[in-house]
Amino acid sequence: MKYIDTDVLIHSFVNQNANLHLKIVDLFKTLVTERQVFISWLSLQEVGFVLAKLEQPVDFISEKLDFLIAFEPESYSHAEFTRALELAKLIGFRDFNDCLHTAIAEQHCTDLYTCNYKDFKRIQPHTTLNIHFL
Repeated sequence: MKYIDTDVLIHSFVNQNANLHLKIVDLFKTLVTERQVFISWLSLQEVGFVLAKLEQPVDFISEKLDFLIAFEPESYSHAEFTRALELAKLIGFRDFNDCLHTAIAEQHCTDLYTCNYKDFKRIQPHTTLNIHFL
């Protein structure tokens, strides 16, 4: 399975950069077709927050969250939270949610897709996940 980070979802919904948006839409379609999309409840929480910060209409946000719910998002447990703490200690407790995304992905996936080069580059040496930067 392929873990889709929140920023990838945001770029698929909101065209903030035309080239990146098209690239991500194509990738997302491919992963959906291959039944390889993995999303967490943490991502849904962040998507709702970020879309609101981007001043997207309430109906748009609801529509996108309903769309993502259909992928049956995964919750996280004590084990994933503990792993996120380990990762956070290694990178100085910066970007804790990215550590949590990583920990969730490690339990269920082989790959993680993100646009967040800066933060995941610090995490990358500490995980066996294949991190793909878009």
